[in-house]
This record gives sequence, structure tokens and C-alpha cells, in this order.
Amino acid sequence: MDETVDNGFKRNEDGTFAQGTAPGPGRPPETPESLLVKKALKQLVEEYKEVLAEVLPALAPVLKEKALSGDVPAIKELHDRVMDKPAQSSTMRVELPPVPIMSLDGVQRNNSNQEDKGSHEEN
Repeated sequence: MDETVDNGFKRNEDGTFAQGTAPGPGRPPETPESLLVKKALKQLVEEYKEVLAEVLPALAPVLKEKALSGDVPAIKELHDRVMDKPAQSSTMRVELPPVPIMSLDGVQRNNSNQEDKGSHEEN
């Protein structure tokens, strides 16, 4: 069930915008230039993978030798390749104070105060 809110945009019951009624412009259409860039980038990555596959057999013994001699970056690289890199979490919690709302008459009101809402509607 859709319902209309003050700004005229329809929202679903879960609060998301109903299909086709979001207020933003949406995703811009892809231009021929952007499609060409995507295709070229994809081809470049494929070529790089092919070259890397050719040289990896020669690089592996060198990296192994460096790691065995105590080269810490080489040890880390081998470890990450064999054990996979650990997942990095980036959760951060920030608590901010409520933001006062300034009305046109210059009186500060807080949304959580129902008395201010009622008196503001009467004006």
C-alpha cells in the first residue's frame, strides 16, 4: 500500500520511495563514451591478467626466496596469498546531540517536544 507524504512523493510501507516516484534524477544514462571507456578498461584488465599469468611462475621462486631470507613485505605477501587477507571491519558509532530547529519567528524548537509543535501549528 502506497501513501503520499507532505512533499508529494509516494512511499512504500517500509518508508522507501515507491517505484518511479523518487525525488532524485536517478541514474544518468550511459553515454557512448562511457561505454567505450568501460570496454577499453575491461580489455586492459584482461590483458594484464594474461601477462601476469605468464610471469607468475618466474616470480614465485623469487618471492619465496626473499621471504625465506627474512624480507617482511615478501613474507606478508605470501601469507596474504595463501591465507587470504583478513576481513577489515570499519564500524564506527557516533552519537550526536539533537539539532534544534529554528522557526521563522526565531524561536528554537525541538522536534521531540510535542508542546512546541502544537503551539507552532496554532500560529
